[in-house]
Parts: sequence; structure tokens; C-alpha cells
Amino acid sequence: MRKSISFFSLKKPLVLGFFVFLTLLFATQYVSYQEYVINNSEEKQKVNKQVGLIKEKLQSLVMDSYSATKLLEYIVEINGVPKDFNKIAAELLSRSKYFDVVELVDGNGVITHVYPLENNEVIGFNILTSAEGRSGSMATIKRKDFFIAGPVRLKQGGVGMVSRQPLFIDDEFVGFAAVVTRISTFFNELVLEDPEENRFIYQLSKVNTETGIEDFFLESDISPYKDYAIPIEMSIGEWKLYVVPLQKPFNTAIWSSIIGVLLAFVSSWIVWYFAGRSARLNNLISSKLSEQEKQLKLVYEITSEKVKKSEALFRSLASNAQVAIFSADKEGMVNYVNDEWMKYSGMSFKEAMGSGWINALHPEDKDRVIHVWQQAVLYGSDFNLELKFLDKKGNTTWLIVKGTKLIDAQNNIYGYIGTASDITERIHSEKELLSYKNNLEKLVGLRTEELNDSKEALLNLLEDINLQSTELEKEKVKAQSADLMKSAFLATMSHELRTPMNSIIGFTGILLKELAGPLNSEQKKQLSMVKDSGSHLLGLINDVLDISKIEAGKLRVSFYPFNYLETLEKTIDFLMPQASKKGLELRTEISNLDITLVSDERRIEQILLNILSNAIKFSEKGDVRIKVNVKDDVLITQIIDQGIGIDKKDIDKLFIPFIQLQGGLNRKHEGTGLGLAISKNLIEKLGGTIEVESELEKGSTFIIKFPLKYS
Repeated sequence: MRKSISFFSLKKPLVLGFFVFLTLLFATQYVSYQEYVINNSEEKQKVNKQVGLIKEKLQSLVMDSYSATKLLEYIVEINGVPKDFNKIAAELLSRSKYFDVVELVDGNGVITHVYPLENNEVIGFNILTSAEGRSGSMATIKRKDFFIAGPVRLKQGGVGMVSRQPLFIDDEFVGFAAVVTRISTFFNELVLEDPEENRFIYQLSKVNTETGIEDFFLESDISPYKDYAIPIEMSIGEWKLYVVPLQKPFNTAIWSSIIGVLLAFVSSWIVWYFAGRSARLNNLISSKLSEQEKQLKLVYEITSEKVKKSEALFRSLASNAQVAIFSADKEGMVNYVNDEWMKYSGMSFKEAMGSGWINALHPEDKDRVIHVWQQAVLYGSDFNLELKFLDKKGNTTWLIVKGTKLIDAQNNIYGYIGTASDITERIHSEKELLSYKNNLEKLVGLRTEELNDSKEALLNLLEDINLQSTELEKEKVKAQSADLMKSAFLATMSHELRTPMNSIIGFTGILLKELAGPLNSEQKKQLSMVKDSGSHLLGLINDVLDISKIEAGKLRVSFYPFNYLETLEKTIDFLMPQASKKGLELRTEISNLDITLVSDERRIEQILLNILSNAIKFSEKGDVRIKVNVKDDVLITQIIDQGIGIDKKDIDKLFIPFIQLQGGLNRKHEGTGLGLAISKNLIEKLGGTIEVESELEKGSTFIIKFPLKYS
């Protein structure tokens, strides 16, 4: 055998070298291709996740706009244009960071009220005579319902989206309530919240239904990127979202491919060189032949580790993944499932092969899922759907399944790969949320029966709440995504809950102002209880949103210089009525007349508000002192109260989420136990520290320190 190999090598060296080249080339390029497919799939998932998050925020912005204009509509239709328009408009702007301007327009199309007026000198402008504003305004009047116009080149400057609600009194059109949003503000805020999003160019457009032409909101030239357009399902008009990567990341599989080609070429050249030596070197070749055979064998064996290692790596990653993974050939026959898939289905690997996986489907979903799968295989398309598995023990698992086609170098489909994530907990949470909503509606119904004089107004309120809840439920179902983590889910729920809660608080406040008619003392008492409960629940939602962002590491802060003393004074003025009601005095001792702090002003104000509110809440007499001084470029703020104090052994528990030192049903002071936990995390996020000195029944001192310039 060795003699025949030597003879073949000496007589046909070119054939041998070419054979080695093809073998190594095929092996290395196969491994490189698998790496290329995996890298491309990961990048596509990142873009899809980004698109999902932006779509969710846009839909939330639309619902906030609807709620704001609907509230203005109600006020105007009941009592006419409010005298305290600026106050009401300021409250609406505070509910959404994307609102820029609130406007009222009369029946002739003339803008009569604007807030804020600074840099928005548009009073007297007629939108019905404007080329840009007329078509959208007329469509709104014709619909007699909420409508979004855009892109509109604003008189204030820039391009924006105008949300309009037509106003009708006795079925006669009397004007518009409008909220203006600059889309550039929305996308700039999006980039500030997550630096990772700087990797993309954004654009939003609305398609003109008459001409089919796209109207763009931003100045970015997006013409070369039409393939990136993604339709957005919104209730008003046809919209498209562009999320274009700034630079396509380099696929490392290219290096693997180049190295593989070089390895194949060098190895084959070596084989050809040593096999093709002249006859005078036959003796030397004969003596070295055994060694060369070993080297060739080693090269072949190394190439075959790499191939097996690549396959083993995929199997290992799939086996240990926290989601179910499956693959199938181009005919749709399953050829692989991982351990997580078998856990969900209760089937063995062998049972799942081919079309055996169908037996894991819940009878309610079987026909639907088989139809979707057959259509995907028939047309070579991806798929995304929710379904249920029913295992042999009768346990049901809810899953969201994504499938992606696999394409070779010739653009031919050679199979499918997919994932399935467990969403059972989310489904149960949604059912609990729906149950809570239904119970809340029953409670509001009972209270409504007691308000005889305001029965009609409250029935309208319930109708609006039910309408908003239905729309929110539809939008929430569309926005659900399998790869959202727990923190993203909590944040979404908080956004979805805040809109109806804001409406409940706003309408209850209107009733308490007796704009819809006089109330007796018992009615005022009951409505005050509803408003206080709503405000308490809204505060809890905001706290849960902050703590979930903190725990997930998604909370973003921005550093810029601002006047710290002005921020402190604004916070004290806000809390002064709360302190005066308890007979407490707020005193300040400030060593410096001008203090500029480089930090996040909104978060600093949130920290001061939390700690000062606690000092007032747990004090029954005396005063609350706020001492401010600067030492060695460090800002030191002390908040000193004469309240109930804290036992030294309990101080460490202060900053633990949901922990309150006076627990139980007889607890005197209400709260969620999140305020101090959020404050401590925010202080550390901003580069500061917080200390507590306290003695039971003798009061507490909270010491907050921040560097003047964060580095």
C-alpha cells in the first residue's frame, strides 16, 4: 500500500496536490459559511429588535396625543374655551416629554390659543388657508374624530406631527384642539436614552393616499435605502419607518474564509512540491515519505477538528440556550431540536423528527399552525406566531415562535432555523391585568350610581375609559415581541397603564372643579378618594418603571450644567403646601449664593423631591432644615427633620426596594417603599453618595454629596 501511494505521488503530483486543495478548500469554506450565516442572523435580530422598540414608542406617542386632545375637547364642549388654558396646557405638556406645543383653533381655522407662547408666535395663523394644513384639517372635520396630520412644516420652525381633535357643539363644528410634536425631538431623545442606537439613521414618512408619494419628517436623505422601509400599522393613515445601519459591521467569517483559502493553497503546494521532485531525489523522497504522509494526515485531521468542532459548538450552544431551538430541511421536515424544545413539548428527540413535532401542538392551535408552516415552506418565507404546546402530562405552555429561512451562496433555500420562547408568565399577567381592569370598571360603575347630579358626565367618562382601554389592548397585543426581556415588559406595562390613569385623574379633577355642575359634600368626598387613589397608583407605576430600568441597567442620565439653587428652590416651593398643611416650616441654610452643578437636573429634582417628601411625611411638629454648602468641589446637601427617627439596626433596610420599616395593616404612613431605593441608585448613577444619621423619636439627617463636575 505504501509503495502504491509513493508511486502515485511521484507519477501524478499535480493530481494529488489538486485533490488536497479541493478537500481543504471545501472543509474550510463550509466552516466559514456557517459562521457567516450566524453573524448575519445576529445582526438582523438587532435591527428587528430596534424597529420593534421604536414602533412601540410611536404607538404610545399616538395614544398620549389622543388622550390629551380628547381631554381638551371635553373641557371646551362642556364650558367653552377655559380661562385657565395655560395651566391646563402646561399640565398636558408635563404628561409627555415629546409634546412641544398645545393649541386651540376656532371654527374659521384661526389659531387663538398657544402654549407655550415663547418661540411659538402663530396666533392668528389660519390653518384652513394653508396649503399644508388644509387637507389634513378638512379630513379631520369630515371624520369628526381624532386625526394626525404630517409631516407639517411648522410656523414655529422645523417639521412636526400635529394631532387634531375636532370640536363640535350641538353637531356644529367650532374648532380644533391640537398637540404639536417635533419628530426630531422624538428621535433625538431616542438616541440620548441608548447610545447603542447611534448606530442607525432614522426616518419616518407618511404615504399620501391620493398620489402614493411619501412625505418625510426629517431632512435625512433616505432615497438610497427604500429597501429598509417598514410599514407601521397605525389607525390613521399609512406610515413607514426607516431604521438604516450607519455602517454594516464587518463579518469576521470573511477572515476565516481567506485563511481557509491560504491554508488549502499552501498545503496543496507543499504536497505537489514534495511529490514532484526529480528522480535523483527519489531516495531522499523515499526516506522522507513516511514523515510527509504523517504531515498530510495531520493536516487532514486538523481540518476534520475544525468541521466537527463547528458542528459541536452549534450543538453545545443550542443545547444550553435558554430558548427552544429547532431546524428543518427545505421540505419542512424537522431534523434537530434542542433540550429546551423537548422540555416544552414533553417529546423525545426521535419523536420530534420529521413531522412528529405536530403532536406537541395544542388541539386548539394545530390546524392554524400547520397552515402557517405549510405556507412558509411553499413560498420560502419567514414566520412569526404565538401558539400553545400540550405535553403528555396535560401541561400547557404558551410560546412565541420565530422561523427564518437559510440561504446558500447561490441564494437557494436549503432549510429553516427557528426559536421558541416561553411567554406563559406574560399571558397569565395579561389575564390578571384584564381581570383588574374589569374589577375597576365595576367599582367605577358603583360609584357612578351614587352621583345622581353628575350621572351623564360620569357615563361619558366611563365610555371614554372603555374606548381607550380597548384601543390600548389592541395596540399592546400588536407590540408584543418575543425577545423583550422582563425589564422591557415592565416598562411597556407602565406606559400602557399611565395613559388611562392620567385620563381618570384628569376627568375626576374636572368634576371636582364643578365645571360639569355642582356637587354635594358626599360626592366631593367620593371623587376625592378616586382622584387620590389614582394619583397614588400613578406614582406607584412611575416608581416601578424607574426601578425596573435601574435593575436592568437601562436607566439613562444626561450631564449638563444647571443652577442647583434654582432647582432646590423650585422643589421647596412645590412641597410648601404639604408642609404648611401639617404646620411644618421649611428652612434653608445656604453658604454659597451661586452653585452650578454638572449633572442631570431632572433626576436631581426627583431625588430632592423624594427625600424632602419623606421628611415632611414622617414629621408631625417643628421644622425641616435644608443646609447647602460646597467643600473641595463637592456639593453637600443635608436634609434634617425632627420626625419619628429610625432605629440604627433598621437604617440598612431603608434603601431596599419595597421594604418599609412600619409594616402591617396598622402602618400610619402610606407608600410603596421604592422612593429611597430609587433615590440611592440615581445618586450613585450620578457619581454621588448618600448617608443617614438617625435616632429613634429624635429625627433623621440625610446627607447627599455630588461632585460639582462629573468625570
